[in-house]
Amino acid sequence: MASEQGIMYPSERPDCCILQLSPVTEMMTGKKKRGSSRSRTTPPTDATGSRPKYLETSHVQLSSRMRISRRDAFATLVLGVLVAVIYFPATQAGFVWDDVIMRNLVAVSTWGGIWEIWFDPVGAYLEGGTRKEGHYWPLLYTTFWLEHKLWGFSPAGYHIVNILIHFANTVLLWRVLSRLAVPGAWFAAAVFAVHPLHAESVAWIMARKDMLATLFCLSSLLLWLRFAESPSRGRYAGALLLFAAAMLSKSVVVVFPAALLILQWWGDGRITRGDLLRTAPFFLVGLAIAAGDLLFYQGVQHISFGYSMVERVLIAAQALWFYAGKLLWPTDLAVIYPHWDVNIADPVGWVYVVATVAVAAALWFLRRRIGRGPLSCALFFAAMLSPTLGFIDYGYMRYSFVADRYQYLAGIGLIVFFAAAAARGTGKLPDLPGKVARGTALALLVLLGAATWNQAGVYKDEVTLFRHIISLNPDARTAHLNLAYALIHSKGGSEEALAAARIAVKKRPLYYNSHNVLGLALSKLGRYEEAEEHLRRAIELNSRYAPAFLNLGESFRVRGRYEEALEAYLAAVRIDPDYPLPYVGMGYVFFELKRYDEVVSSMKRALLLKPDLPIAPGLHFLTAKALEKMGRHDEAERHLRRARELAPKRK
Repeated sequence: MASEQGIMYPSERPDCCILQLSPVTEMMTGKKKRGSSRSRTTPPTDATGSRPKYLETSHVQLSSRMRISRRDAFATLVLGVLVAVIYFPATQAGFVWDDVIMRNLVAVSTWGGIWEIWFDPVGAYLEGGTRKEGHYWPLLYTTFWLEHKLWGFSPAGYHIVNILIHFANTVLLWRVLSRLAVPGAWFAAAVFAVHPLHAESVAWIMARKDMLATLFCLSSLLLWLRFAESPSRGRYAGALLLFAAAMLSKSVVVVFPAALLILQWWGDGRITRGDLLRTAPFFLVGLAIAAGDLLFYQGVQHISFGYSMVERVLIAAQALWFYAGKLLWPTDLAVIYPHWDVNIADPVGWVYVVATVAVAAALWFLRRRIGRGPLSCALFFAAMLSPTLGFIDYGYMRYSFVADRYQYLAGIGLIVFFAAAAARGTGKLPDLPGKVARGTALALLVLLGAATWNQAGVYKDEVTLFRHIISLNPDARTAHLNLAYALIHSKGGSEEALAAARIAVKKRPLYYNSHNVLGLALSKLGRYEEAEEHLRRAIELNSRYAPAFLNLGESFRVRGRYEEALEAYLAAVRIDPDYPLPYVGMGYVFFELKRYDEVVSSMKRALLLKPDLPIAPGLHFLTAKALEKMGRHDEAERHLRRARELAPKRK
């Protein structure tokens, strides 16, 4: 019986449910519309010879196909307004942190780069032997490639696309939950839309990969449900292709096929051979793409942190509770969270393990009383997080064991559980308490939205971002280094930048880039002798680090030591022939040495490699001056016109 399972049939939904906001009410409550019916659908036999059981005999039923009504449209509009309003600060933000990866990839900024993105990842992501991107995620970079052709590297366009993807995911989640007749479907989607944990994925451009993978996973799930309702090869193939697209956006969703089996178990209480056969191609596609990505990643850099399996269990258990805690109480979102100690002898670590096992066991043994839904939500949450729980080493573990963006998709499990529980719990309340409950739900959305507005503002620029990180986690890896670099580029020479760079060197004295940035900070303050000392130290620590040679060359150039500057620039070019800035430096040196033909060739090379350089107007202007010196006036005029065209677009 429904009451024994703890899950309601659509016909058993209460008349009053959480957040009944006029036309949105039916989306929240699951109340039947007049003149509509939600009858069970018995699909025909599929290719495996069996029917999807959760559509045939279980309490989980798909809503019949519904035309988009005015109420649906209004409910969608409300979700859109929520997303647009709370993420407005993101539209004013710039590029931060790893966004530089996308901006530095020549493949993104050139028309022919689309071929490299898909079919020559070594050429696209390992330019000049220098790692720019360690993963094979071509669909992600295809979106960046397309956007670059529309608005170049104007950050507002990329941020708006991120917001639109988040809105699409919100609507897709609502439609999936409605199709599964989950109580409080609209409210769950609204919480997903405004939750502060998602600010990292939405407001940080490079974190789009999590949202893009979620977009394709939810689309695949929606098509899978339609296939389960009425099997056809086209729907099955479409769901499989959408899942492949998710994998090519971010391979961490390799465990998504497990969600299909969890859904089946939720509905029918068992997983049959037919269910395994239906999902097998999803597992095979996921594993194949993930294996390819892993091989590419390990070919770029080998990562091993040396944790034992027992230690990894401790990390995973504590991470699960960390994520659940942040979802329920989303404060102090540090972006880079502190590492916690992993000690087998520490009883606190084992408390997390015992608590995890106890919750899982309780949900299993209580499933006949409270239903399979709670355990299914918990399993979805844990399964979708599993690739990032530390069982497999990955690069970000250097910074932290956890990150907000990792539960963009996984957190749906807990959001749905609490939204459905709230919907059911408030559905039987009398009129006045029901109004209070709806008011409380509305207040919750407002509070979450306000917190998200503030968190989105953290990504305004790199200075704001890294000051925020340091305020919550002073020991965050590279945070002081990145703050120093951001301050140098935003304010030039400053004592604050120098102080941050010194802290970075103190924390990591053997890290080459710490000395490189300290040298750059000293150069900006005119302290060239000290700068040279640290830049040479950076080169000692890593003789293949081109930016250190570039900065050393700059310190020589501004002091008129042109031959030494050229030697440093050429060293940078030998390391990375596709690095445009050394060519810029050489161009300026050649101009001072009156070697005007080499000025022109150097500047043209730099502009060929990176047409969208922020200093492009100045490069065209210097090229024009060199051409004038050589008497090539027509060419000089063309470059002057180009400089004037670009100048208004540059700050």
